Amino acid sequence: MFGHRPTKWFLTATFALSTAMLCQPATVMAKNLTFSLISKDIEDINFINAWRGCSDAAQRNGDKCRHMGDTRVGYFRGQLAAIQEAISLDVDGIAISVTNSSFIAQPGLAVAQKHQIPVITFDSDLEEPERHLRMAYIGPDNFEIGIQLGELLKAEFPNGANICVMSGGRFDPNLNHRIAGLRHSLRRHSSDQKHATPENTTLIPMQGETGWREHPRCPLFNRGDDGVALSQFAQAIQNPAIDAIVPVGAWLLGNPDRLEKIIKDCCPIAPKLIMATGTPSEQQLRLTEKAMMNGYVAIDFYRMGELIYQQLLNFATGQNVVIAPEPLLRIQSSTQLKTDDAPM
Repeated sequence: MFGHRPTKWFLTATFALSTAMLCQPATVMAKNLTFSLISKDIEDINFINAWRGCSDAAQRNGDKCRHMGDTRVGYFRGQLAAIQEAISLDVDGIAISVTNSSFIAQPGLAVAQKHQIPVITFDSDLEEPERHLRMAYIGPDNFEIGIQLGELLKAEFPNGANICVMSGGRFDPNLNHRIAGLRHSLRRHSSDQKHATPENTTLIPMQGETGWREHPRCPLFNRGDDGVALSQFAQAIQNPAIDAIVPVGAWLLGNPDRLEKIIKDCCPIAPKLIMATGTPSEQQLRLTEKAMMNGYVAIDFYRMGELIYQQLLNFATGQNVVIAPEPLLRIQSSTQLKTDDAPM
């Protein structure tokens, strides 16, 4: 049973120096450095936790980590404005969770590179055509998050099921990679997909392969709006054709009390709920213990923020060293919680 598997943690950090940065001379360690952490949504609790981790680590060293970006309004346009503001402030480094690679690349990150401001990505990486514009990525392997969501689903439905995926924006690289990993996980045990690769199996929704099918009206996109996500969930949970709902982000937990009420008021047997989240809250753990949430893949955003500061500091002081990989992810199912709590 999947519930008996040990908790798994992982982190990936990738590195690609640009020519401009390679030519930059090493600098002497300096104090009072200022870094910019640019979120997808500065009001999102996960990004607030990442900023707190970055800010606390910076303050311990006499530096500053500024939280910049936009609320849901504007989205990637708000990110571009934040990049341009950070450049005008002549910050010592920029970390950004990417919403739309092509939109923010040339008018934003390329200009930062020309100003020799180190840029890293976190949580959500740039797509391959623009990846040369960042020096490193700090965060989890988002494709692997999707794989683990798929494993949790298969533990609940060994013979397959009808699912509805929920996501943020259509162009969010990290969320699309999670959906791709989910589809790859659900497909990879079929005989005709034995040698399939992520590239040729993940763009097309599940259409019955290995017993899995995605509802034709899904994925549901909320553009990072918790209220919209909860409204979408309230409608999807009433659909008898859906066996499981799979948000690839934590939007439903923006109002856990409302989430719990939606599930309680739903129907005799509600669809299973399996999602990707940030650091688990007490309310989230309570929902999992009650099996209202049947499983989650959680990311430690606070620790991610600490690592973001460490990486930016390395680049700003000319060390150009990528920090060592460190665990950031936890997989948990309600079945596993019950097993862990059982008497010996």
